[in-house]
This record gives sequence, structure tokens and C-alpha cells, in this order.
Amino acid sequence: MPMNRKHKRQNAQGAEAGFTLIELVIVIALAAILNIFIFSIITKSLASQINMQERKEKSDEAVLSLERIGRELREATAINYAGNNLLIFEKKITSSTDTNTFIRYARDTSTNILWRQSADLLANLPSDSTPGNIVAENVDFFRSDAAPWYESSVDLVVLDLTFLDGSVWKTSVFPRNYGL
Repeated sequence: MPMNRKHKRQNAQGAEAGFTLIELVIVIALAAILNIFIFSIITKSLASQINMQERKEKSDEAVLSLERIGRELREATAINYAGNNLLIFEKKITSSTDTNTFIRYARDTSTNILWRQSADLLANLPSDSTPGNIVAENVDFFRSDAAPWYESSVDLVVLDLTFLDGSVWKTSVFPRNYGL
């Protein structure tokens, strides 16, 4: 079928209409610049999400550690030692999983791990270098202070936990059975 030249679109120079090579290069360059901006936004969003997930995991570990120590400390009948990197107390037997009455939470200064150790008698507690159950890792500082609360016979125990990333956690526990 022959082309009808009357209806053919032409530009001012008389050539056929279409895209020039320069126009295509400009479109490709603009698309590349747009893709770079979109890629950087997506990359920053993913990095932020990963950072927030790591922070959440670390805070969960800290909260669980302090909750575990606090739960057992509430059942304490006597606090044998409370100080830097070490907490030793006697508790009532309230758990079927650990029937021992003496509990030690000790931070290993060489590995920055907070251990939990237990025994039937205070003399049977393992030494600080003997591993127990891991309570938390990357612990930079662990301190427990047993201070008398308003001159009463019940002590308030303040627990400080600092991680290597600089996050600081603190809680206070009143032993329910203290002195019983």
C-alpha cells in the first residue's frame, strides 16, 4: 500500500519527526540521576531499620537480664555481697527448675559476660572464673548496691548495667523476704 505523503508529519526542516540521539542521552542521564536518589533513600531507610533492630535486640537483652535478676532478688532472704561485678544472695526456693538457695551474678571482666551461678550452700558456689548460665553479653559494667531504705530492716537493691555500646540500664528491687 503506498504511503500518503500528504498526511506525513514533518518538522520545520522537512525531515521525519522522532527522537534525536541527544534527546535520548538526556532522558537516560535524567533517569540515572533519579535512580541514584531513589537508591540512596532506600539504602538509608534499610540502614536505619537495621540499626533500630540492633538497638531493640540490645535493649531487650538488658531488660530481660534485669528482670531475671530482679525476679530472683525479690525472693532474697539475705544479701551476702553487693558490689561491683558481683552480687551474691540467698533466696527462698520458689522455682522447680533451680532448687538451689544461693545465687551469684558475676561479670567476667575478661569476656564482658554476666554469669548466673547457683549452689545449695554458700561455700559451694563456683569461683568467678567458672562459667555459669549467661545472662548478658557485652556488659561493660555491673554494679549492685544494697542500701538501707529509711532505716528499716528491708534493703533496697539498686542494679546498674552498662553495655559496651554505652547504653545504661538501672532498676531498683525490694526483696520481699529479706531477713526471714
